[in-house]
Amino acid sequence: MKKTIELFRRICKKSFTPIAKTSVSEWADNYRILSSESSAEPGRWRTDRAPYQREIMDSFTQPGIHKVVAKTASQVGKSDIMNNVMGRFAHLDPGPMMMIQPTIELSEDYSKSRIAPMIRDTKVLTNLFSDVKSKETSNTILSKLFPGGRLIMCGANSPAGLASRPIRVLLGDEVDRFPDSAGTEGDPTDLAFKRLTTFWNWIAGLFSTPTIKGASRIDTEYAAGTQEEWQHECPNCKESHLVTHRNMKYEYDEKKNDDGTKFVIVHSVVWRCPDCGFEFDEQTMKAAPQKYVAQNPDAIQNGVRSFFVNCFASPWLKWKDMIREYLEAKGDPEREKVVFNTRFGESYERKGNFEDEAIFLNRREQYPAALPDGVLLLTAAVDVQDNRLEYEVEGWGEGEENWGIKKGIVLGVPDRQETWDELDQQLDRVYRFASGTGLVVSRTFIDSGGHYTDKVYRYCRNNMHKGRFAIKGYPGAGIPLIYKIGTAKEYGIPLVLLGVDGGKQYIMDRLSIETPGPKYFHFPLDNEKAELMQELVKKVGLNIPEVLFTRGYDQIYFKGLIAEKLVPRKVKGKVVMQWENVATDRRNEPLDLKVYNLGCLHSINPDWTMYKQLIKGTKPEPKAVKAEQKNNTAEPKKYGCIKKGVM
Repeated sequence: MKKTIELFRRICKKSFTPIAKTSVSEWADNYRILSSESSAEPGRWRTDRAPYQREIMDSFTQPGIHKVVAKTASQVGKSDIMNNVMGRFAHLDPGPMMMIQPTIELSEDYSKSRIAPMIRDTKVLTNLFSDVKSKETSNTILSKLFPGGRLIMCGANSPAGLASRPIRVLLGDEVDRFPDSAGTEGDPTDLAFKRLTTFWNWIAGLFSTPTIKGASRIDTEYAAGTQEEWQHECPNCKESHLVTHRNMKYEYDEKKNDDGTKFVIVHSVVWRCPDCGFEFDEQTMKAAPQKYVAQNPDAIQNGVRSFFVNCFASPWLKWKDMIREYLEAKGDPEREKVVFNTRFGESYERKGNFEDEAIFLNRREQYPAALPDGVLLLTAAVDVQDNRLEYEVEGWGEGEENWGIKKGIVLGVPDRQETWDELDQQLDRVYRFASGTGLVVSRTFIDSGGHYTDKVYRYCRNNMHKGRFAIKGYPGAGIPLIYKIGTAKEYGIPLVLLGVDGGKQYIMDRLSIETPGPKYFHFPLDNEKAELMQELVKKVGLNIPEVLFTRGYDQIYFKGLIAEKLVPRKVKGKVVMQWENVATDRRNEPLDLKVYNLGCLHSINPDWTMYKQLIKGTKPEPKAVKAEQKNNTAEPKKYGCIKKGVM
């Protein structure tokens, strides 16, 4: 009896002990051990190593706060912030928790590479969680049970995982990379938030680097919060400022590689105070007092704190490296986006809504022959309409520099063999350089999404040996250009699914590049005196088809090239960016053809060095041969696809 009474006393004492008021940063400083698999600085956690992490972590235990938003650059420690939140609650204040990654595959990888090492090396967690490899089925890669709660890992693309059970602590990682809908269930973040409603003390954290201006979820969430910027105090005037690339001064040298890409050597970087104009180096500014300054402090009344941290605050990133990345990416919208998102922590304002076609008409250039120097590979694209086939042949060179070669129309209904025979005349043609060397089209993508799908499949089946493949556009944000390689089952041929929305943005980005070089689009200028040019060509002994004197790059072509614009639209209560055809005649075939040609190039994955050697007739430099290979008499590999394209 005495033992029973004592047991009940201990149980009651433990049950009614108040929950520890330990903050997340305090818990991490006391218990967290960084693992060698996931940290460049393994060992005991120190919040003071990156002090901007403290307020973000401690907001999760701040009374009255229900949502914490962190818009950050990469490599500022956001993954460890989330891990510390999970560790603190599992240890001291257990309950059901959920972490969402963009996909289930990323959730599995995060669980293995981040969560499992933390549980193993942080002793207070090791005793709470059972080993995944043990026979205890309650602990798996995506579901980890601990006393008083469970940690669920799921993908934003899985409606079942998001809607399965109530949760108290929600963490969303890289929310800007979430799909627009979890299957057919709707916005994944909104679905997950519905799981929180049964808990009065729920808390949610949304973390991400931003993506595109106007379509960034983390931008929207950040704007609804306190908008706290991590600012540095100027050593001279004592005013606090957000340190960004816009206030940097730098000295550098820019050079070019053999393939035309540039590389930059940065000699010095200083930050200039926008108030007093004094300049300070990285070491001085990182030693200066720093703090969060709220731009929208009233939002705390709604229980939302939001934070912004860029790369210049990180102790693991050097200013010279960041400025070098920026300068090397400048002028290339695709690379600029990466730098703005992952380094500066800012959404990228994409180019593409061009005022009119005049800019492209004015930049056309005269080619010296059917093919200008620099072209190493030819691709073609075909758009199938009810009464015609529209095609475009394009040349590609190093760094994906592009030359328009021929844009044309084959009049005729696609169910007639004569229509396809006329297309063959264009696709089978040999296009020549001024030297006389010629190229043929290596691969062609043909749209099969219209009313003549069977005719396209039949044509591609009969011409697969010529590299002609059926494609189908697949709309939607975040879908890669080469999305899937399927099969047209009735015909037994490959069917390429293209992410056309992303492809259109690639084209618009490249159209905004103004300097010839990697990813630049060249357009040919038709000669107004074709007869005189033909006579001149005959005198020098070249045989250039007359059709190439009218290449098709006229005002109608360029109007179609910029026929679509990216505009914000509200879909199911959420603002998303969508492509909209704004042309009065609705003609957008040139833009579609550009997307198909780019997809065609990416499907080839060309070896530019080999192409250049074949076209110019140069031999590759001999490679060192291992002793055991000297007696190998096996026949060398043939580059059929490459040699086939050179005449």
